[in-house]
Amino acid sequence: MGDIFQILRFGGPYLRRYWVRFVLGIVFGFLFGLSNGLTMGGVYLMIGRLGDPNHIEQVTQQAKDDRHARLDAEQNRIASEQEKLKAAQEQFKAEREKIETEDREAQEWPAVRAFHRWNDRVTGPTTRAFHAWTDRIRGDLYLAVDPWLPLAHRAIDWKQFLGGFLLFPLIAAVRGLTNYGTVYCMAWAGQRISNDIRVDVFRKISSFSLDFYHRHTTAELINRVNDDPGAVNTCLRMGLSDLIKEPSTIIVLFVALIYIDWKLTLLALFFIPLCVIPTRIVSKRVKAQGREDNLAFVQQTSTAVEAFQNVRVTKAYDLVEEQAQLFRKWGSRASHFVMKSTQSRAMLNPIIETLNAFGMGAVILYAIWMGVKIEVLSSFLLALVLFFQPFKKLSTVQVYFTQAGLAIERLRVLMAEEPNVPEPALPQPMAPFQYSLKYQDVSFSYGDGPVLDRVSVEVTRGMRLGLAGESGSGKSSLLNLIFRFYDPTGGTITLDGVPIDRFRLADLRGQFALVSQDVLLFNTTVAENIAFGKRGATREEIIAAAREAHAHEFITALPQGYDTPLGERGQRLSGGQRQRIAIARAFVRNAPILVLDEATAALDSQSEAEVQKAIDHLAENRTVICVAHRLSTLRSMDRILVLQRGRVVESGRFDELLAQDGIFAGMAARQSIRPHAVVA
Repeated sequence: MGDIFQILRFGGPYLRRYWVRFVLGIVFGFLFGLSNGLTMGGVYLMIGRLGDPNHIEQVTQQAKDDRHARLDAEQNRIASEQEKLKAAQEQFKAEREKIETEDREAQEWPAVRAFHRWNDRVTGPTTRAFHAWTDRIRGDLYLAVDPWLPLAHRAIDWKQFLGGFLLFPLIAAVRGLTNYGTVYCMAWAGQRISNDIRVDVFRKISSFSLDFYHRHTTAELINRVNDDPGAVNTCLRMGLSDLIKEPSTIIVLFVALIYIDWKLTLLALFFIPLCVIPTRIVSKRVKAQGREDNLAFVQQTSTAVEAFQNVRVTKAYDLVEEQAQLFRKWGSRASHFVMKSTQSRAMLNPIIETLNAFGMGAVILYAIWMGVKIEVLSSFLLALVLFFQPFKKLSTVQVYFTQAGLAIERLRVLMAEEPNVPEPALPQPMAPFQYSLKYQDVSFSYGDGPVLDRVSVEVTRGMRLGLAGESGSGKSSLLNLIFRFYDPTGGTITLDGVPIDRFRLADLRGQFALVSQDVLLFNTTVAENIAFGKRGATREEIIAAAREAHAHEFITALPQGYDTPLGERGQRLSGGQRQRIAIARAFVRNAPILVLDEATAALDSQSEAEVQKAIDHLAENRTVICVAHRLSTLRSMDRILVLQRGRVVESGRFDELLAQDGIFAGMAARQSIRPHAVVA
């Protein structure tokens, strides 16, 4: 029950969006429960018409007489005589029952005899009133359907043939349509709710700063986006549908059982609570095993993602078999827990059916002892079989809710987590960049030690700043901080004198265009990849940006031009082509500050020359911050900072740093760059 409330609390805001279909699903579910009552009523009616036709005729005739009595005032005298006759018959019947009761009591145990006497005094009047009311309803029903249903020992006309032939098909059609209605509506709402949850989870994950992605694997995040909302969908589509249909079926059939014989019903209900115990045990086992198999599935998916992302290394080092064995290991572990969970669920139905069989056995013995008529017993047993079926389905529903409850637990933890780089509570409007970007005593750490140590530098508008240093010196960290991928652990970064954490992230990042070494293109068309640089970019702006990036010629040579799909990560293009697409994306963004992070480091000399030409054109009339491993690309910088262990150790123009014969000059010498190359 706790899982159900947890799921409804979590899914409540989503359910309200699709409340019309959801309510229709509930309505159809209740109608489905009523249709089960129709099935039971149809069987009970037909058994009675075939088993005791005289009784049916008597009931029907009595209904006709009652109706005539109500409609025709002139029949009062006749009705009064009939009542007197009926009273005499009742008296005769009562005398006969008294004699039978005395004979039976003489043979009964004292406790049983005392029970029957108590029953006659306490429940007798209520029972008689209830049966009088139901007899009247039954009489009106028999009167209405009598011309349309066959009766034993009576000739069948076309109406009775048609009614007998179509009775159960019509009931089955009603049952099937109502079942379809509730399943369809719940599936419709569940599918959209799960997709909305996926979107919110995707948006939430995307809002986290980069440190979140360092703490979680790609497979784990994919599992949060796909599998957990999928479990909620299954619960809503199948579990919630049954949670509506089956209880309504239980209520309808319970009323039918009470009507047929309330004593037999109470005896049968004694065994219902015994079904709850194994259901609770199985639910706990499934919950514990579900946590384990989820972890194993995440590890298996992680193995596949890593193998596919690093396919070149996998093949180069012939690691296919090792990866396959690792994949098998985690798959076997997941399969073990899945089978344990399946075993627990599979044992549930046999246990419940066995307990139900005890109940049916007790009912049969009691009916034989009490001398219940065969048509009553057969109708009761059929209703009892139908009555126990919903309890078996509800045991499966509990498993659905248990699995969805685990998914909700994980999703709630995720949705409750806050980004380490939050949006400002009262963001300050951002004007276009005018004056300077300034680092003031900025320090930063990823948690394992300082990466930047009190760095101060000012980048004025139109300035070209180069960053150099060995790997791990803090160059890329300086760039990460101005995009607010992280926040500094000390100091302040300002843009035109305003701390950057006062701006909306989208506004702040709109001031920058990034071209990095790791070019990421998406599995969509060339035009769409370029348009990602500017929301709402027109086709003309896209083509103009491609021309500026010297990419128009090779794009138009592609099979579908600008509408050519690039495949995953843009692998259909060469490295230089991918980089020029990224530069076109920066052109269409038209941001005032250009950030270059090893933009040509992964290119060969020819591609580097082509891309550098496009970068030089992009850098015109813009403020540039350039991180470069190839120091030759920093020749045109107005100022170069040399970092070592997170601190600025040298600063100056390219030729000045070479002349100092310091750290920069040593790095340049290792790249065969000599001072005379600058002086000349």
